[in-house]
Amino acid sequence: MFEDYFPKVIKDALEGLTKIPTYGERTSSRFVYNFLKLNKEERERILNSLISLSEEIKTCSECGLISDTDPCRICSDPKRSKKFICVVEESQDAYAIEKLERYTGVYHVLGGRIAPLEGISPQDLNIDKLFERVETYNAKEVIIATNPNLEGEATANYLIKLLKRRFNKLKVSRISHGLQFGSLIELADDLSLEKSIEKRTIFP
Repeated sequence: MFEDYFPKVIKDALEGLTKIPTYGERTSSRFVYNFLKLNKEERERILNSLISLSEEIKTCSECGLISDTDPCRICSDPKRSKKFICVVEESQDAYAIEKLERYTGVYHVLGGRIAPLEGISPQDLNIDKLFERVETYNAKEVIIATNPNLEGEATANYLIKLLKRRFNKLKVSRISHGLQFGSLIELADDLSLEKSIEKRTIFP
């Protein structure tokens, strides 16, 4: 039988990797077999970096960004304006925008997006903390930078309504131009992402 010949260590590794969101059987299999093609020194270097990542990574108590410090370097930088808050779904979206080196405000990580079919509701997202930060820092503008897809648009519309209802004088904007519908911010090219932020839509 197949189970009699298949190495248990590979089976355990494959099962472990499938617990990572978006990692199915095929993706996990590709990762494991390509990883095994590396020499032992390279494999150990990768494993050590993952162990360090697991032990040292933190979540910023201020903005929710994955970082190695708390508060993160962005929130603790006195040169960053807390009057401007860019709302993203995940940390990787914030870092994609940060690579442009054009935005000088701070971020707020929701930790996902509204997706009823997946059982994710507004109560599962880091929204209350966003309102608290807007109030505390008397923010001038909140930029909604959720992904331009069905879930991202639904999340953006939900936040825009709540923010405009609660903070009358707050400017609320939404990135739009430059990013194709259905794309992901973390995978967007720098030019498209930059245009989407510069030409954002302001909601009255």
